[in-house]
Amino acid sequence: MKHKTKRVFWGFFSLDYKAIGIYLEEMAAKGWMLERVGRVMAKFRAIEPRRLKFYVDVFKDEDPLTPANTKESEEYRSLCQASGWTFITSQDYLQYFYSEDDDSVPIQTDEVLEQKIVETTLFKGEILNTSLILIVGIVALAMHFPVRHHHLLSFAGVAVTVLFPILFGAVLTSTVYSVTRVFKARKNIKRGLPLDKPTLKNAQKRIMAFNGIAMTIVSLIMVAFLVDAYFKPSSVIPIIGPVLGTIIGLGLRYVIKNKSTDKNSGIAYITLVVLAAFFSMAIVSSLLSNRPFDDSNRIDPVPEGYPLVTMMELIETSQQGSLAIREFNRGMSPLTPLHYDYLEVWDFEKERQGVRVRYYNTIHPLFAQMIFDGITEELTRGVKFRGNYYLTKTILSDEAMKSSWRMDHLALTEDRDELILQQGNKVVHLSGKVNFDDGQIKDIILNRLFMDNQ
Repeated sequence: MKHKTKRVFWGFFSLDYKAIGIYLEEMAAKGWMLERVGRVMAKFRAIEPRRLKFYVDVFKDEDPLTPANTKESEEYRSLCQASGWTFITSQDYLQYFYSEDDDSVPIQTDEVLEQKIVETTLFKGEILNTSLILIVGIVALAMHFPVRHHHLLSFAGVAVTVLFPILFGAVLTSTVYSVTRVFKARKNIKRGLPLDKPTLKNAQKRIMAFNGIAMTIVSLIMVAFLVDAYFKPSSVIPIIGPVLGTIIGLGLRYVIKNKSTDKNSGIAYITLVVLAAFFSMAIVSSLLSNRPFDDSNRIDPVPEGYPLVTMMELIETSQQGSLAIREFNRGMSPLTPLHYDYLEVWDFEKERQGVRVRYYNTIHPLFAQMIFDGITEELTRGVKFRGNYYLTKTILSDEAMKSSWRMDHLALTEDRDELILQQGNKVVHLSGKVNFDDGQIKDIILNRLFMDNQ
């Protein structure tokens, strides 16, 4: 065979364990033998097409945090081996076996006992997993909505805003289905009826309907993060902690599942994962706290092709000075194709002065107004630190100035050191000791930053 191994998407529910056996028999007939099963993917190796019988059993003494090779599991697999079943691999409670003899006696011959095992293991695991996923989804949804103006400025922000409700809907539907199925199966057991045995075709439809949608959306969001990293590498810093914590956690879980034989290793795993999470957050906090901002002494070149005004065009001074900082950070998103943050700082004889220009060019005035409202609300609210808000500012509405500047919306801070303008699909946020009442400065801003709108 050209390919000796291959990986397939694995989206079966644990209660589909009967359908999984049928699926593995079909794969063996096509020349593929199961080698390993993970949370998302399953690995198969090439074999000569053979007719094999597979059995997926539920072993209550192994769970997501228990090592796969404990004394109890080894004894259990030895008994199955003596009955003619060859052990392949395990995934939490599910144990995978195959036999070359079509007449092999099933591992579980007592259907009542099997149903009892399923009730005490898979039901609890299924409910716990779906509940945790749903809780995480609800928390994430509450944190991201209502939509903030920052979400319109990046590919990841737009992708999460648009796609996350769809993902949450798929997760909610999957959760409702799983819980309903669990209670239905439990009801059958109490009535003395056999468990429903889903067909392989139905199980595969659910895989595509629930997991296929989720995997597609997660993949699109990851691509959006990569695009943002291209335009602004620092945008990946906030996700370093979660990613690093996940990698450490999965690594520890792999070691405990495959290398340990102590049944109590799960407690150590949980402790180490918690420590890894705190360690990861400490690393990210350190990176952010040591990251240079206004005192970075960066001197970026003045970019070409961007509508821009410089500090020396906006202030009047007779002092001699030297350029201390000039930073230009560009951004891009599907809803705001062009936006940037420009900071210019000069050292004069008696003081240091700076001007910051934030420019947003959206695809529609609706998004421009969302950005305008978001900026004004953010200035009014200030910065939250340890439950208190600091650096709050009073926002003024000057109708005469708005009319003079020919703006759709205009806001000015009480100290008149920040001006937010919105005209059509553009928003400009200027801050610094600028005389915004000066007619010449007004003309410079309008001609440079709103040229297309004039």
